[in-house]
Amino acid sequence: FFAQDSSRIWKMSSTQSVLEEDLSSYPGWGLDGASLHAKIPAHSWCITLQDFRFLRQQIEKAVKEGAIMQVPLNPVTGHGDEFDFRDKTIGPSMYNVVRSFIMPLTRNAGSMSWALLRNPRGLPC
Repeated sequence: FFAQDSSRIWKMSSTQSVLEEDLSSYPGWGLDGASLHAKIPAHSWCITLQDFRFLRQQIEKAVKEGAIMQVPLNPVTGHGDEFDFRDKTIGPSMYNVVRSFIMPLTRNAGSMSWALLRNPRGLPC
């Protein structure tokens, strides 16, 4: 499901997709993630409250645009994510957000963490 969905996300509309609509919001875009992770110590892979609020807005857009979708419950495992699209308090699970939104975004950006995508010089935590 997710690999297929992740591929679909990037075909939505090239670099103008919901995930990439404003590259200036991602200062680490295009940098080498492996180099960033080697250079910036893990205790500096942090985000600000402003970053968190931005992420929430991006998740809401991704849900609205269909980049993050409900995952039907598996009758055997019980795993799934049948969140209510209209609920602004309880949204998709973090597993769904990471697999459907953050992983494809950061992979396309250069394979760094979302924190380093937003703050490529690192931040004190």
